[in-house]
Amino acid sequence: MLYLETPRLYFRIFRPEDAADLFRIEGDTDVMRFIRTPAADISHSHQRIANELVYASENEGLGLCACYEKESSTFVGLVKIKHVENTDAIEVGYGFVPEAWGKGYATEVTRASIKHLQTNFAGRPIIAFIHPNHHSSRHVLEKAGMKQVPTIFEGHEEAVVFEFIS
Repeated sequence: MLYLETPRLYFRIFRPEDAADLFRIEGDTDVMRFIRTPAADISHSHQRIANELVYASENEGLGLCACYEKESSTFVGLVKIKHVENTDAIEVGYGFVPEAWGKGYATEVTRASIKHLQTNFAGRPIIAFIHPNHHSSRHVLEKAGMKQVPTIFEGHEEAVVFEFIS
């Protein structure tokens, strides 16, 4: 199963007992503002974890991960490293609880995700989707070495697409 570390963080595949943590992300209006409608209740997070565990078992080295500070083992967010449906591209994404914002964690996990993909999925396009008005994520992706590209992906027509080009 996927497990990665950075100097300050570690992330690993979500487990059933992590549903409350996932719901802290998916149920928060501020966190989800540029992503989608927040989940109404924790049952969504329970079901998502069940689905994501199946995905991770079928796709070695990919999945939806819970992210923790190493020093305190405090949950701070999620990291997504998954196939883009009907393409050979792999998407990197992240979401953090508000108290973890502004600490550079998003850039840190994006860089670690890119390095993991370059090592284990060489030659595959590495992309990220953001909302056109999400300026903080634009900055994060640029700091991680990604560039905006004029590509459109099915199901993500309204998103701005970034790609890591080595």
